[in-house]
Amino acid sequence: MRIDLHCHSNLSDGQLTPEQLVMRAAQMQLDYLALTDHDAVAGVERARSAAQAYGKGAPDIISGVEFSCQWQGFEIHILGWHFDVQHPAMTRLVTQQQQTRRDRAAAIGAKLVKQGVAAEHLPPPVEGQVLTRAHFAAALQSHGYVSSVQDAFRRYLGKGQCAYVPTPWCSIDEAIAAIQAAGGFTGLAHPLAYQLSSKWLKRLIVAFKEAGGEAMEVASGQQEPKQRQLLAQLAQDYDLAASVGSDFHYPGRWRELGRNLTLPAECRPIWASWNLA
Repeated sequence: MRIDLHCHSNLSDGQLTPEQLVMRAAQMQLDYLALTDHDAVAGVERARSAAQAYGKGAPDIISGVEFSCQWQGFEIHILGWHFDVQHPAMTRLVTQQQQTRRDRAAAIGAKLVKQGVAAEHLPPPVEGQVLTRAHFAAALQSHGYVSSVQDAFRRYLGKGQCAYVPTPWCSIDEAIAAIQAAGGFTGLAHPLAYQLSSKWLKRLIVAFKEAGGEAMEVASGQQEPKQRQLLAQLAQDYDLAASVGSDFHYPGRWRELGRNLTLPAECRPIWASWNLA
């Protein structure tokens, strides 16, 4: 069974529409795909409709989301899967998070204008789309203010830089509670991406588990074997299930839907109880 539980459409910071993602997943011969846009679930039904229209060979679409959370001064991402996208608890938190994103986007824009960026060069708001820092980085690059997206974060958007805006995201507990109230399952996204020390990473995993978290992302496409083994061992040590995800954003050389996502044999897949064919 080929499954990918972490990807993004252009309704957050991906480049492909939900419909295009379904087509690409079919080309990659995926059986199951979870669309996990940042603080957004609007793409799930579009992806399901596209899969139904595509017919045989399309992946089954699993509902998904990736919530940004505040924890001990860090921005931590919590994945949710297999939930009711219309459940009131999910709707409330998505609405809250999207308002937070709109407020942050306005504040980032104001800071960039103060730094000499022309207002017309800022990313325009698009109906149904969640603006992320990646959108601002891409706009700065396309208009020649920086040489790359990485340069935009280094000079403007990264923590401590002139256009960085501290953001009052929801807590890990709130994200997990909303996902589970909607009947879903929860995972800690890309645990090594936060660049925490071993001591702090273990503190994060404990906090996640104490809040009711069920899984951690063990297998990702861009990963050294020793990193996968470390995460598999941590999942075992803390009695957490394991998830897999490409964190796909756009077609490219280094990251692809469903690629290199095999779990180590000792892991317990989060989807084992989902009654997937």
